[in-house]
Amino acid sequence: MPKRQNYRKGSKKKPQRKRFLIVVEGVVTECEYINAIRRSLRLSSVAIKIETGHTDPIGIVDSAKKLRKSALKTDPYDEVWCVFDVEAKVTQNARPGLVEALDSARRSGISVAMSNPCFEICLLWHREERPGYTTSEAAQMRCREIGITDAKGGKHLQDLDNLIRNDYLAAKARACNSEAVHDRNQNETPEDRNPSSGVYRLVDAILAAFKPEG
Repeated sequence: MPKRQNYRKGSKKKPQRKRFLIVVEGVVTECEYINAIRRSLRLSSVAIKIETGHTDPIGIVDSAKKLRKSALKTDPYDEVWCVFDVEAKVTQNARPGLVEALDSARRSGISVAMSNPCFEICLLWHREERPGYTTSEAAQMRCREIGITDAKGGKHLQDLDNLIRNDYLAAKARACNSEAVHDRNQNETPEDRNPSSGVYRLVDAILAAFKPEG
């Protein structure tokens, strides 16, 4: 069966670009980061729709499923992603509902960009190596210390466009190196893979979908 072609209203020539739905855990840091990616590609909020409202993995995945379903008859999403953290403590117990959320996302064809211990490890990798085990508190504090996030609240990102433009490839390389180490050590469960972040997969998917022509 040939692939469906979508067309914007009022146009008979220009195929519609893909649409992403991204449901995130944080209402500030993650949204600012993804919006900066969107700005760098000069995309509208129609192309990349960011949703918040849930702070638990199951709630985030369930929300993604419902939002995807509600858009099917009007303007369906081509890719649906969830962004959340492992937040494993020193005991290495994953947060409640994490395994169930990952299983639900996998069965539903929803992609997950997960970070351990938290989203800030992805941010730190834009600027420096962070190879060993770390906590959410330590990662967040280091982001404030080196000026990635604001010193007062530690949520808002600073000089974000420059961070992405100049340092994203370094962050991706560090994330991939960390994954390779965990694979060699046979660390299979999310809570054992500290530090790690799959945010680069989401960014790469966006870049691939909206790569400028020519």
